[in-house]
Amino acid sequence: MRGGNSKRRHCASRIACAALIGMLALLGKASTPLAQAAELDVDDNCNTQRQTEQSILVASRERAPSPVDFTADRATGKSLEPIANVSEYEPDLADPEVVAAVPELADPPPQKYTAKAADRVLRVKPDSEVLSFKGITPGISHRRDVFRQWGDPRSESTTATTLMYRFEKMRSVRVQFDGNVVDAIVVTLDRPLSTDELTSRLGLESIRPAILTNKAGVAIAQVYPERGVAMRLARADHEALAADEDDFLASASDIDSQVLKVVIQPIKAGGFLLRAENNRRKDLTLCLEDLEQALTLDRTLARVQWLLSDIYLSLGKVVTAERFIAEAIEMEPRNHLYRLQYAKCLRQLARYDVAVEETRKVLEAPGTEPLVRALALHEMGLLAALGSREAAHRSVPLHTKAIEIADKLAASKDAKVSQLANELLVEAHLATAVEIARGDWEQKDKTVPKWIERASALSEEMIAADPTNLPLRLQVAVSALAAAASFDQPIDPLLWVEEAEETARYLKENSVDELVRDQYDWQLGLAYFQAAQIEHRRSDPKSAERLGDLADLKLSGLAKGRDEMPDTGYLLGRLYFQIGAVHAVHYEDHVTACRWYDQAADLLLDPVPVTTMAAPQQHGDALVSMGVSYWQTNRRERAIELTEAGVELVEEAVESGLLKRIALNVPYSNLSAMYEAQGEPEPAAKYSKLARKSSGVKVSSKPSKRRRR
Repeated sequence: MRGGNSKRRHCASRIACAALIGMLALLGKASTPLAQAAELDVDDNCNTQRQTEQSILVASRERAPSPVDFTADRATGKSLEPIANVSEYEPDLADPEVVAAVPELADPPPQKYTAKAADRVLRVKPDSEVLSFKGITPGISHRRDVFRQWGDPRSESTTATTLMYRFEKMRSVRVQFDGNVVDAIVVTLDRPLSTDELTSRLGLESIRPAILTNKAGVAIAQVYPERGVAMRLARADHEALAADEDDFLASASDIDSQVLKVVIQPIKAGGFLLRAENNRRKDLTLCLEDLEQALTLDRTLARVQWLLSDIYLSLGKVVTAERFIAEAIEMEPRNHLYRLQYAKCLRQLARYDVAVEETRKVLEAPGTEPLVRALALHEMGLLAALGSREAAHRSVPLHTKAIEIADKLAASKDAKVSQLANELLVEAHLATAVEIARGDWEQKDKTVPKWIERASALSEEMIAADPTNLPLRLQVAVSALAAAASFDQPIDPLLWVEEAEETARYLKENSVDELVRDQYDWQLGLAYFQAAQIEHRRSDPKSAERLGDLADLKLSGLAKGRDEMPDTGYLLGRLYFQIGAVHAVHYEDHVTACRWYDQAADLLLDPVPVTTMAAPQQHGDALVSMGVSYWQTNRRERAIELTEAGVELVEEAVESGLLKRIALNVPYSNLSAMYEAQGEPEPAAKYSKLARKSSGVKVSSKPSKRRRR
């Protein structure tokens, strides 16, 4: 098949540039945010200073300056030129007693639960049944049942929404009604009991508790969703007894402290949602189980769908994620955070036009909260990086504007706002580094390391404050390698690989959930892949081979669970191509190279949209380079097929403004040489002329072979 078969034409989807540029106009000129980040040396007008070899600083570990009612919610003389991205640089070496206070149990206590994270008895969820207190069960018992069991209340009216009772060794018992059905029982003890003792007395040892916190992140209750119980935490000191009963607080680090108040309600979805949010970083399997239970109890909680979407997206199940967030937006169309999640799913599905419009709605909506606006700016920056060269050049100002807003929110007294703002700071710094490295910015060798260093310092500050932020260190390492893989001059990647390996190993050793462990392995596999590309360009084939094999070991099996992502297959294709290229370029072993290319070819020939991973330049270059090895092993039809496919992809990218026309020179020249060798002068002359036009330089009958890059 020759001359550009439309069936083999690759999809180079891009964002709606007019919509994006219009959005950028609302945000101000591109140079303004760059000026605000002058200390990071992001200047597209600065002079280039070349270095023989660079390094991106590995994390230095230095910190940057910088009342409770529980709510549940070869044949011719012409040579073929592979686009192999290899340099001539030499590689571096890598270097106890209130009996009356005990509620009556609805059923016998299940098997005892221990707090050990690895206790997988938690997988067997106990039957959900609300706890009874002295014969009264919230959600089931009627007002008359209360009078029959407990007698007249201390309250003046027996028809009030809340009735007050007093029992021995209890300060008070309040019964709240929804109509005439008991909705909640609030028991205030005469003195505090430890959570361990009270949990044992109530038979709750087998239930995983959820932790309810206030805005400052201070723990105020432990919730047991399967029994409808919430224990209000109190300070274990004399002041707690003297304080107003609505003012008890506990230190966030003193969860196993004292309880003075117990709330019993019907089983509600909110308790399971709360526990799922608690476990978001620890155990995704248990988190998904709780969210499924929450959906069973109440399908109108949009936040459940939002969290499900967020989890499935992190697992590579982007179609599933998009379905859940679409349901959430249908229920709460004015929730900007949900709309941003929708835009994120659309971006991952390569539906860029719609993603831009959804993000734009958030940015243009009146009263958008600062944090949400910052998140939207960051999302728009990620979308811009996938557009034309003009749009991509404006991604950095969008990220820097997001950083400016997030920086003001990072010290917020609202713990959730502070956490999200700090996470955004890290992500936006890393995205900026990667996009500068991939773009046509000058002084990348000086600018990119500063963005990486700042992201590393921010992440280390977060890790020091809360060790559960440790995955950020892995994220920094992977992004640093992704940026380095785009450098014109290669760097030594092995220190970052060691950082990624060490962090992933520790995280996996301290995680019992396979889904979480698989996420760490996927990230580590990406680190190996990027490092393999760098070592290839540094002319260290043995290291490139080893890293490629490690990437294959990590990514190949996990890719099956991420097939809803448009670029997963492409990633594997690129990996197999990379391993083959080591053999073709460094060992001139085209036979072995083609064995790897045979695995890569079909994956790379499938239509693939432009994504962060599937950049047109790299995609087209891979196909053209593979064509050279097939030609050398006398598989000429396959060689021409792949080269033409690469030409079509690069042509689309040029027409879309993603690449300069010079990118077509080598592919055209290779096709010209192939057709001439096949004795087909007409297509040979055609591509020779196109090569001449793309470069502006007259092509000789035997083109000289450029230094491989």
